[in-house]
Parts: sequence; C-alpha cells; structure tokens
Amino acid sequence: MTGCGEGLVAEGANTARVEVRCVNNRFLKVTLRSREGFAILESRVEAVVRERIRRGAVQVSLDLAGPLAPASRGIDQVQLAAYLDQLEDFCGSHDLPVPKTADALLALPGILVEATPSQEAIDAAWPLVQRALVVALDGLERMRRAEGDSMARDMLVTGGEIRGLSATIRDRLPAVLVEHRQRLHDRVAKVLEQQGLKLGDGDLAREIALLADRTDIAEELVRLESHLDQFTRLLGEDSPGRSLDFLSQELAREANTIGSKSSDVAIAHAVVEVKTRIERLRELVQNLE
Repeated sequence: MTGCGEGLVAEGANTARVEVRCVNNRFLKVTLRSREGFAILESRVEAVVRERIRRGAVQVSLDLAGPLAPASRGIDQVQLAAYLDQLEDFCGSHDLPVPKTADALLALPGILVEATPSQEAIDAAWPLVQRALVVALDGLERMRRAEGDSMARDMLVTGGEIRGLSATIRDRLPAVLVEHRQRLHDRVAKVLEQQGLKLGDGDLAREIALLADRTDIAEELVRLESHLDQFTRLLGEDSPGRSLDFLSQELAREANTIGSKSSDVAIAHAVVEVKTRIERLRELVQNLE
C-alpha cells in the first residue's frame, strides 16, 4: 500500500524532521536518505520501520538541525599543513608575500573530508530522531489504513461477484447432464441406426454415469466457495496480505480445474469471468500488508 507521513519534533535548539514514503512492493525494502554522517543510523531506522510495516518499498528522509547534528565534514589538518608548507616554500623562492589566511586552500582536493560522527553523538541524537520517525510512521499508517479499507471493500465486492458466478455454474450442472445425455443418445443412435442396431437404456445410463464422473466439478465448487469464505474472514484481520496471496492462488487453481473438466459453453464463459475477477483480487492482494 502507498502513503506518506511526516514527523517534526523539536527539543530545545535541536529539531528533527523525518519524512516516510511508501510504495507498493511484495516485500519490505527500507532505504534512508540523509546528509553525510547519518548513514550509521540506517539499521536503527529500519528496525523501527519493520515493527510497523511488513510490505512495501519505504524511503525515509532524515534531517537534524542543532547542536545534536553531527558534523558531516571536517578539515584534514595534515593535508592542509602540507599545502601551507608548499605554499610558503613557493612564495619564498619567488619573492612573493605569504598569504595571511588559508581560505583559498579550503577548496583544494583533500582538505574537506567526510567526518564519521562518534558513537556518543549518534546515541545523543537518536532519541529525537526516533520520536520524529514514530510521528511520521503514524501519519503513514493512517494513510495506508484508509487505502487498505478502500481496497478491502473492493475485494469484498469482487468476492461476491465470484460467489454469484459460482452459484450460476452450480445451477447449470443439472441441465448440462441432460444436454450431454441427449447429445450422446442422438450421436450413438445415429451410428447404430446405420448398422441396424438399437441403443439400450442400460448402456446409455452407464455412459452418462461415466461422463458425469469425469466432468463432476461439485468438489471444486465447494473448495472455491470455502476459499472465498476464508478470504472474507481474513479481510477483517490485521496484516493478512500473505495469507490472502496464498488464497488467491488457490482460487485460481480451482477455477482452472473447473474450466478444464467442463466442456459446457455457458460454464466456460462463467469460468472466464471468474478468472478475470480472481486476477483482480491477486493484483490487489499484492499491495496489501
């Protein structure tokens, strides 16, 4: 499910701002975007996110201002001293005045380097960052829950349509047997008539029984409706995504079996409609947590 949330927490002269964005993904993937020096917090951020979110590509943007913010860059004093020594030597050998400041040297390569914050600085900043992250996740969760409720309503409607199509197929079964019996009788009778023979009622009944056994889809319909009942029940639970994903696959399996066992045109058309709706369920389920 998609959504976003923002958390802004201030404490004294320090301010932490966290923005969380989530898009659909079958698995959970967390990335942190922040200034240099904050990357060390990624594992802590991911642990907090995993407590709240199970599926989705989550991007966390973090900014911390104030005394708690660790310095992201520092001066390499050894390198700067080496540049100054070379500059003094050059000025002395060319009878030039030595610059009184080192401002121009700061732009030279290797002077400003990334500074890794100390563990103490990270530990001091983390509580404020965590509070902002929780606020952002609360906002994200509200948006995702609203979207999830809307998707659940849609899936309930789709499940009801599948149930109606299943009832249509079940109601069609007695007529299918009658039509099969009549077609079989007419076909065999025509062949036997050419040879001067007659078709016995016992032989016809036996063939009809064999045909009915090969094309019996009552068991598949029962399982299909049972899966729909479980599907509806799971929609009322928290984080049912993976269970619903499995059930949608089982629904598709039963629909395929019904379609392969029945040669009736009306049932075949109904099965196509069932598969279309199951595919819609599968697409929606992929985005549920």
